[in-house]
Amino acid sequence: MRNKLVLIYCALLCVAFGGLIVKTQRDIQQAPSVYFKIVPVDPRALLSGDYMELAFDFETVARTQGFRPGYGSKDLTLFVGEDGVVGVNETPASQTIPLHFNGTRFNVPHQFYFEEGQADKYENAAYAKMKVLPGGRLAIAALTDGQFNEL
Repeated sequence: MRNKLVLIYCALLCVAFGGLIVKTQRDIQQAPSVYFKIVPVDPRALLSGDYMELAFDFETVARTQGFRPGYGSKDLTLFVGEDGVVGVNETPASQTIPLHFNGTRFNVPHQFYFEEGQADKYENAAYAKMKVLPGGRLAIAALTDGQFNEL
């Protein structure tokens, strides 16, 4: 009897996690895309493959406004232009994206993972295509060139 209960609990956990995965995938597919301008990137190697450490253009501007490590946590509002590019300056009828600075970094994904040996493909990336998920979370969908073509 005890073994059956364990199997039932395991099955329920699998169903719950599977449902969460399906919901997250649906959210990503339906989420609007915005583009973050990236500044020089740094490819690195992990045991599990390669990834690229991303730095964003808005972070450079934010440093001049006091968003530096050791200066406490605060919030920053970014604006989405008509072309979908995110920036610090407000544009007419722009969508906003609130970000939180935790005293060290902004709550934006800073790593883009790719297949091992593909670093050359992403070397000339100019933008990170992000999906704005429910609750304001961001997920990297792809890296693009200067004309927003996915690499």
